[in-house]
Formats: sequence, structure tokens, C-alpha cells
Amino acid sequence: MKSKRLPLKLGVALLLSMGNPFAVFPQSETAERILMRYVEDYQKDIALTKDALFGIKVDTVFWHVKAKAKTETGAASVQLFKGEPPTATYYFKTDLATLEKIDKGELNALTASAKAFSTDVTPFDVDTMTGFQPNADFVDDMFSVYFHFWTRGIPERIPFGLDYTRFTHGAQASIFYYQKGFRSGYFALKKGQHANEDERSKSNPFPSLFIAIKGEATIIIDGLTTTMKAGEAILVPANSTHEFLNKNDIPFEGFLFMFGEGA
Repeated sequence: MKSKRLPLKLGVALLLSMGNPFAVFPQSETAERILMRYVEDYQKDIALTKDALFGIKVDTVFWHVKAKAKTETGAASVQLFKGEPPTATYYFKTDLATLEKIDKGELNALTASAKAFSTDVTPFDVDTMTGFQPNADFVDDMFSVYFHFWTRGIPERIPFGLDYTRFTHGAQASIFYYQKGFRSGYFALKKGQHANEDERSKSNPFPSLFIAIKGEATIIIDGLTTTMKAGEAILVPANSTHEFLNKNDIPFEGFLFMFGEGA
């Protein structure tokens, strides 16, 4: 029996009515391959100590992950499914280009999420589904997944340096690790950059420890102007204003640790 060919115009019309599958399917397949690498790695992660259900939205396509922690009677299990989570929970949202950068180690998920203010738009973020009711452990549980799911390998390595940063708070930054009451990362100020120049970000309700490893910068702490250079550490108390300005050709680089209630 010979198959019948659709008239060219009818075939084109049908293709257009279906959208462009050649754009959608390869993108979805690429995302799935990348996500499966994270799923397979997370299943071996010693930090997987609690069951978790969370979503991942890549462009317009939803996926969800069901993670079962190891028990006395069974091994850990992490599964990837296409579609929204079956019950309301939190989900990560990004685009394929950012997902590919994270997969290649060019950017980590926490750095891709870094924002100065809640209204900032970032290439990677977390959101909650309608009806989700977080419990008291939500922040700890979510940050654990944020780092351990999206950081592959044993041990989990976090490259840092100017090439791995994003612009935020008036400077360059990359995030190392977050958990409730603790934040850590790398910062750099290129010539002319002014960190915390915006009045809304000049102080925090928790202490901050800055450790300089390269260069020199002008710093303004509670109105007092002085300098900070490589080999020095400065503790900024809670609620103290602090700004950093680099007027030099050499980038000013260092580490930042924020801790305490509210961090």
C-alpha cells in the first residue's frame, strides 16, 4: 500500500499549526541530558539525608525531582520526571543557556541567583508553586538542595575568580555556600566599581567578615574613610554601613563571610 503525501501547502500549514518541533524537542532533550547528570550525581551525595521533592523549570518546560534518602533498609534514590511536581513545592527556574553554563562549570547555581534586591531578575532563581506551605525547616532544606544538587563531584568543588562572577551590589561576586545563618563567597572590584553605593545595601543586620587577597581599595565604614589591602581582614559589625571603592588598575579581590541571625 502506497503512502499518501500531503500537498506541500497543507504540510507546511500543519507544521505551523503544531508550532516548531525542531526548536522545542532538541532543547528539551538537551535539558534532560544535563539534568540527568545532576540526578545521578545527587543520588551518590552524602548530603542527601532527607527526602525532597522539587521542580525545575527550564525556559517553559517543567521537570521535577523526587529524592529519597538512604535508609537502613534501602539505598538512596533520585528520579527525574517531566512535568510539574505532583504536589505544590518549590522549583528552580532558568533557561537552557544558563543551565549549559552551570553544567560546564562556567557558573554555579548560587552565583547565577545572586541579586542585590528581591526585585532583581537573575538567570537562575527559585520560586514556589501556588498552595505551597513551607515548614520550619524549609530554608535549610532548600539551601541544601540548592548547593548539593547543583554541585557535582566528590569532593564538591567551587571554582572562583573574576571569570566566574556576576555583577551585583556594585561589584563582581561569586557564591561559595549558603545555609541558614551563614553565607560565603568571593568578591572583586574592578577599577571604578563601587560596592554598596546604593543606600539600600550599605548595611546588614548581621556581621560581615571581609578578607582581602589581592589589590587595594578605599573603604568607608560608618562614615570613616580608610584603605584595605591584600593580607588584611576587616570585621563589619551588624548594622554598620560599609562601602568599597577601587580606584586602581589592579582588581581588588577577597572573600566574604556573613553570619549570625538573619544571614
